[in-house]
Formats: sequence, structure tokens, C-alpha cells
Amino acid sequence: LFNCIFLFVRIGHDDSGFGSDWLLECVEINVPKLDHTWIFPCGKWLKKTKHICQLEVELYPKEMSTGIYSSHIPYKIKIYTSNILDAGTNASVYIQIYGLKKSTNQVILCSKIDQNGKFQMGSIDTFILELEDVGDYIEKIRIGHDNTGFCPAWHLDHVEICRLIPDQKTKTYVFQCNRWLAKNEDDGSIVRELVPEKFIEEKLNKKYIVDVYTGDKFGSRTNANVFLTIYGDKGDTGERELTHSQTNKNKFERKQIDRFIIESNDLGNVYKLKIRCDNNGMLSDWFLDKVEVKDERQIHIFYCEQWLAEDKDNSIFEQILYEK
Repeated sequence: LFNCIFLFVRIGHDDSGFGSDWLLECVEINVPKLDHTWIFPCGKWLKKTKHICQLEVELYPKEMSTGIYSSHIPYKIKIYTSNILDAGTNASVYIQIYGLKKSTNQVILCSKIDQNGKFQMGSIDTFILELEDVGDYIEKIRIGHDNTGFCPAWHLDHVEICRLIPDQKTKTYVFQCNRWLAKNEDDGSIVRELVPEKFIEEKLNKKYIVDVYTGDKFGSRTNANVFLTIYGDKGDTGERELTHSQTNKNKFERKQIDRFIIESNDLGNVYKLKIRCDNNGMLSDWFLDKVEVKDERQIHIFYCEQWLAEDKDNSIFEQILYEK
């Protein structure tokens, strides 16, 4: 397949069912690995009548050439139907997304079979669709319906759209509408073009693995509450309580390693941390050996080798540690 081109395709139908006549515009075959799209024009009816009996056709690629394949990405589309009387619709709702230089095809958000309970008064309906990548900036959307069904009139509050790109910050574009899409309401239009009122940029979270080493000294364990702040050149985590050890049921025991996961925005290069205990409990004294912070780039080691205690070394309960 990858060393040749498509010479022709044969396509047809079996003429079964009510309304089997079919006007076929064209066929497109996308091959992402070759970065090409083959286009087969048709523009013919495939039907069976007294004068026409053609249920199958052979199609040849347009000028024996190929188009450039348009890469597809997943979009998360959230539709907010207004919470007013009779706002819901049972028509088929479609959408088209526009970037600065290209747009997606017009697509139906869900089939009639899957539409039960969707687009109802006050509902929030979420769809994940693989569509053409229009680029990072969404300039506008076109949304409408086909005016079919018993109650097609629809009052749309707003639409939220984001591109789901792994390991990238997510921008959620918000398109306000707050209008009817109805033949007998507002201006009678059943399609709206909406521009983004704002976008919400979600910061990419990272996971930091924190290993806390309790020292090997008599009475070095603690049952006090322990708090940690990690600092990098792009910010800090804020103070986090180390509550659930992933390695031990009873944390901060003598000569023990307790692992914690801290989720945060990207801190950049980690260089400092602050660790403290609140001196709470009967066995609050704690000898901390060291702390290791791991990200995808490296392991950062912070040596302490001191008591955090009331009766040891001048009642120190907090340490600022720098990477060694």
C-alpha cells in the first residue's frame, strides 16, 4: 500500500431500505502515514428506477493526483443549553470550527440514536471529536441545527471548546450565545456564528516524587504533622502537608523512607525546599536525614541531618534546605 497509489475504487449499495437512493458527491481516502489524501469525485445518483439502474460505480482519483492530508486532533466540545422554558431541542445539532487559516468540516455532534437526553433545558453535553487541526487559535465557530424533530427550537447559552494535545497547556475557548436558534423566535435563524469571548488557559501540572528519609538515631521517629514547600525558578508548590505515604502505613519511623506525590505547576529548576513539623503529638521530635525530589529531568537531593524538635538543638521545627 505504501509503495503505490490508488488506481480506482469501487463503491455501491444494496438498494435495501426505504429511501435507498443515494447522491454520492465524492470519496476521500486519508493515509496519515503518507501525509496524503486521495480524492475520488463522483457527483452521480446510485439508484434503481425505470430509466436508471446504477447501484455501483468505479471512481478514479482526481487528475491522478493526491491532496495533502490534514492532520486530526481530538477536541472537547461542551454545549450549554439555556435553563429557560422550552430551551431544549431534538433537532440534529452541527458545528464547524474555524482557525486563522483553515477550518474543520461541518460535523453533526451526535446521531439521532445517541441524542436521547442531550440538548435539553439546562443540560451540559460533552463531546470528544477527532477533527481537523485548525491551529492553536480558534477564531470562531458556526453552530446550528437542521430544524427537524417535533420541537426543533433551541436556546443556546454558550459553548466551550479546547484542543486535547498531550503534554501541552490546554486553552478552553468560551463562545457566548444566549440566543434562540429557531424559525419562530428571535430573528428566525437556526445557525449562529460565535467568536470567543475569552479563553481559560489551564496550566500543565507535573508530578514530583518526594522521598523523605528519617534518620537512624534513637527517638528519631515522629508522629507530628509534617509540611513541605518546594521551590523552583518558575515558582513554588505552596506549603503541602505530607499526609499519605505511598511506601509505609506508619510514616516517619526510624530509618524509614516515605514516598509522597506532589502535583504542581512546572517549577522549572528545583533548588530549595522548606520542611517543618508542628510539634503535635507525644512523640513529636524528629531527626530528618535528607529529602529527595524527583522529576522527569533529575533527582534533587537536600541534606538535613538535624533534629526538628523542642528539646534538641535550640527547639528548631523548620529547616530551609538547598540542593547539594
